[in-house]
Amino acid sequence: MYRFVKMHNPEFPREIAEAYYNVGLLYGVRGDIAMCQAILETGWFRFADGTSVTADQYNYCGLGVTSSREKGHAFSSIEEGVKAQIQHLYAYGCKDDLPKGETIVDPRFSYVKRGSAKTWEKLNGRWAASRHYSDRILKLYFQLSGSQIEFIEVEIPEEYLLTEE
Repeated sequence: MYRFVKMHNPEFPREIAEAYYNVGLLYGVRGDIAMCQAILETGWFRFADGTSVTADQYNYCGLGVTSSREKGHAFSSIEEGVKAQIQHLYAYGCKDDLPKGETIVDPRFSYVKRGSAKTWEKLNGRWAASRHYSDRILKLYFQLSGSQIEFIEVEIPEEYLLTEE
């Protein structure tokens, strides 16, 4: 995930990709696809070319932006901003309680009709007015999942290799 965004934005911080991965696992929400939603909302995390949010808001999904003149909500950290987005997706996706020990950080959580969008496609017209919103997110995801990212090969010392004993 990190390398995919880094190919398009050399300044992309690894902590953001890690937060999507970790928070997504905690909530059972695809962090990789949620990050693709953020790519769409932030312009590859560059926050340029008309995005409604700025980098210092840690609002990677435009929560609270209901018109182009609004800045939306701000969060205190990368993790809190990612968690707010994942919680919003979680609210759309199910009616379950939050994972044990979690508290709501998404200020718009209560506005969601719980369980009304159990698939990414059902976000169309809900998260954003566009009838093709999820198409754009999933197109990015398919690029991510099919990207030819060059991996670095490392030599593993023999004492770390499994043996057939």
